[in-house]
Amino acid sequence: MTSTLTPILEFIELDTEQNPIVDEQGLPTLLQGPVGLKDIPGLIAKGKIDNLTLFAELQSKHEQYVWAGEYVNYLVERNKVEQHNANLPAPVANDDGSITEAEPKPLPVAPTRPAVRTADEVLEPYQKQINKLKGIECKGVFVSLNESNQNGLSALKSALELATEFGEAEAFFPVNFNAETAKGVQVVTLENEAEFKQFGLNFIMARKAYFE
Repeated sequence: MTSTLTPILEFIELDTEQNPIVDEQGLPTLLQGPVGLKDIPGLIAKGKIDNLTLFAELQSKHEQYVWAGEYVNYLVERNKVEQHNANLPAPVANDDGSITEAEPKPLPVAPTRPAVRTADEVLEPYQKQINKLKGIECKGVFVSLNESNQNGLSALKSALELATEFGEAEAFFPVNFNAETAKGVQVVTLENEAEFKQFGLNFIMARKAYFE
């Protein structure tokens, strides 16, 4: 049985000599799998993108432990089949002279171990959503690339144009932009028109790239 445990040695309890600890049936006990697992799509949907790399690493480890559990179940089923086949009834002679032999059950097939995924591979299906939430950095604030922020910038642009029309452009600044971020609303203070235009351009180009 020890050789059949080789694929899951890293997932099972070992004795002081690094040999598998098994029960009377030769079955091992799995070590505790990773704790702190999170619903990654759910976190992203709520805008909670901090620590995603850590949670992705835990998810990858969890997938390996799921497979190890399936492998132990395979060993249980294999034991049952081997015991069944070892105790098949003797062949029976029929009246017509033929012999009826009990058919042995086929051995189960071991589950295939999945590839170990990196954190980036776990997060890859959600990367576009993550990029949208993280957005662009401006003065230490990561502004999400959402429609609300786009509308906010458009409103500021219209307000600046009105202030300029009445000769009040200089009085317009500094202006606070209430930016939606993955951490909630944060304030970005734009000191002058040049800063405002540069921020607006960066936002528009990043949002354009997001949709391409």
